[in-house]
Order: sequence, then structure tokens, then C-alpha cells
Amino acid sequence: MNFLSYVVLGGFSYAAGWAIRTYVLNKQPAPEQPYNLKHPAILGYLGVFFIIMLIVSWMIGRYALGHISLDLPFIIINSIVATFVYSFGLNPEKKSYDVPD
Repeated sequence: MNFLSYVVLGGFSYAAGWAIRTYVLNKQPAPEQPYNLKHPAILGYLGVFFIIMLIVSWMIGRYALGHISLDLPFIIINSIVATFVYSFGLNPEKKSYDVPD
């Protein structure tokens, strides 16, 4: 994969996290424990996204890159990085960035 492919994949990952936060988590009643990366719902969404990315990374490796055998390092690292980017879109702790003057 080239750099542009990783940027597009990161953009989709971030957008998926943002969409879950905006359209699912913000529509529910406010939880007792505020949403952060240690909240059970957030951890559940991260786990599901990681599993989805394992499958997507395998498909990218197999069909787009032509890896005949199972390329575990590519699949695992690609899934971890995509889940990390997804967590930025999902995490509501820092909704706006305070840019210094």
C-alpha cells in the first residue's frame, strides 16, 4: 500500500469513529460514567472495529496486494493502527481543540 492508501484508510477509520460518537453515543441518554477510552461501551466499539479491521486488512492483503499466504504482521499492524485512528474519532474527551493564541 502506498501513502495515499493509508491516508484514505485512516480517514475512513476516523470518520467511522466520529459517526458512531455523533449518531449513536450522543443520541443516547447521558451515562452515569462519562464516555472516555475506559468506558465499557467505548471498549466494545473498539473491539468490534478491531475485528472488522482484521478482516478488511486480510482482504486488502489478499486481493489488493496479492499476498498469497497469510501475512500476519501486515494484518495485525494495519488493524492496530486503524483502530488507534478510529479511537480519535470515537473518543469524546476532547471535542474541540484549544488552539493557543
